[in-house]
Amino acid sequence: MAEIHLLSDEIINKIAAGEVIERPASAVKELIENAIDAGATRIQIQIEQGGKKKILVTDNGKGMGAADLDLCYLRHTTSKLTKADDLFHLHTNGFRGEAVASIAAVSKLTITSATQEGESGRIVVKGGEVIEKEDIQASRGTSFLVEDLFYNTPVRRTFLGSETSECSRILDIVLKTAISHPEIRFDYKVGDRTVFTGVPGELRSRIAEAIGSKVAKGLLPVDYTEAGVHVTGYISPTTETNGKRNHQFLFMRNRPIENKMVSKAVSQAYEPYGAQCKPVTVLFLDMPDMEFDINVHPAKREVRFANGNLVFLVVTHAIRDTFTKDLEAHSPIIDLSDEFMGSPAPVSQTAPAQSTMPEMPGTIETPTQPSFATPAQPQNDLPWENPFQQAKSYATSASKPYAPSVKPATTLSDKKSKYDVSDDVQDLFSLPEYGKIISLEPDHSKPAPPPETPWAPPSFFQIANTYIAGEDSNGLLIIDQHAAHTRVLFEQAMESLQNNIMQDSQELLFPELIDLSKQEKEIFRNVDEQLRKLGFFVEPFGGDTYQIRSIPSALPLSRAAKAVHDFLNDVDEDDTKNDMVKFQEAIAKSWAKTNAYQAGDKLKPEEITALVSQLMITQDPLKSPFGSPTLMRLTLEELSKKFRH
Repeated sequence: MAEIHLLSDEIINKIAAGEVIERPASAVKELIENAIDAGATRIQIQIEQGGKKKILVTDNGKGMGAADLDLCYLRHTTSKLTKADDLFHLHTNGFRGEAVASIAAVSKLTITSATQEGESGRIVVKGGEVIEKEDIQASRGTSFLVEDLFYNTPVRRTFLGSETSECSRILDIVLKTAISHPEIRFDYKVGDRTVFTGVPGELRSRIAEAIGSKVAKGLLPVDYTEAGVHVTGYISPTTETNGKRNHQFLFMRNRPIENKMVSKAVSQAYEPYGAQCKPVTVLFLDMPDMEFDINVHPAKREVRFANGNLVFLVVTHAIRDTFTKDLEAHSPIIDLSDEFMGSPAPVSQTAPAQSTMPEMPGTIETPTQPSFATPAQPQNDLPWENPFQQAKSYATSASKPYAPSVKPATTLSDKKSKYDVSDDVQDLFSLPEYGKIISLEPDHSKPAPPPETPWAPPSFFQIANTYIAGEDSNGLLIIDQHAAHTRVLFEQAMESLQNNIMQDSQELLFPELIDLSKQEKEIFRNVDEQLRKLGFFVEPFGGDTYQIRSIPSALPLSRAAKAVHDFLNDVDEDDTKNDMVKFQEAIAKSWAKTNAYQAGDKLKPEEITALVSQLMITQDPLKSPFGSPTLMRLTLEELSKKFRH
């Protein structure tokens, strides 16, 4: 008897469904794309329980008649392909003919549709089998109602994320599709609550609706063509530091795609501007049909390029060309051509009305961006940098190491300026009634200077404002201040969350306003209670704007807004409230990472001492909550080996 046999249609459909419909967001993506291909100008999405209980996608497209309804839920049925060559000249979103069939195989699917001619009907399919069919009156368009997704594949349902994480993934799909089609109205609801509304308009307005108006206003337009590759869209300037990992959008002919090479090209283009630069990018690629293949992934997420290196270079050049154009548009223009011709140039209309500088020939426009001046040399106030030269100054100021008190000047003669004579030089060029006469006789009224003391380093000190170094009985300790502070704050946060203890916070005299993106708002709804326990009090102010009323007492005010953004971005969406300990750990990790000392933060001696002391009494002082080491030790033996010949 043959061991190889044909699979049943039921098993085939479930296998196909597992490849195409991985989670509720996959079903939403396929149904939205079908609505776009049907010519819809309005698409409404409504879900319940993260899409596991209900997904409703309604459009006002051209609809389907009775004949199409009988075929649309079957495998390999499509209206977008007629011959194999069409695979290489696609201008639609869906073409496999598996999406509706895959959804129908693992859910109860109700399809209601009507054409402009008035032909309408409804069909109900469960597990791939038709259980109900009837002619009804309906408005033009199509409605897909998906209920009990994965009811007959319990393993797939078990491995889904929490309701919050699945809602977030669906929102990500909706936002990407809405950005790629700003001419279509989108309405996304979770239950009866409206999460996103996209009004038809131009691309920048849609980006403002999806990400935030503050970010959208500062975006730079991209329009660049090289070697047949056309790149358009918007990118953030190099000063943007609040970009998130989900704020980089890539499209191939209005289809959201993923490509690691293009993502790397974006990172490389921004790399010269520092690690703090976190870009927001919305890029649309276009090229000849035979230069790319969208038919790589069953869910059509990835794209393959015939010449990936070329695309990499073009995207990099497009971004840097945009930076160059922006710099030229906002840089001063100096034209000295008339000077060499021997005739004076007219005064520019844009020159300031008053100026203390002498007039120069040519046209000078006032720059709108700060000039690139040579940075001043850093001032080092640590006396142990050069102990032999600074021992005297350190000894005389040891009693007041931070801010010496200054007696306010009460008379004209008490006020000092750079023009005052010194204590050691006689002013011989002024009369007594106009100048200051300094006696040349020794002044015995001045107290004798304190005796010089030998230089001694403190117990712990900073290296490059990033590491803390100090001596112990076994050698040299080097501590990563960010990792160490993260460990301390993590354990403090866990204690607050587990024991329902409110951490100390400082109320702001003037609340700070921030704009949250749609995704940040959804995350905020689920972590608001935990944020308050950890010292943040944030409340809605209207629309996408929120106000920060109080922040943790140890957090600088200047970092308040960035801390909230970073926290909402770092919360692991896969950690669920079903496992409370896991959820609390995710909150504590994100909060600790956000509020900890960063590399480059200059710490006061008492802050260094407190951090080292707190680290040593934590449960696991050797590792941060993310697993990275907090400290390392160079033993005396290791140091000895380094200095041996």
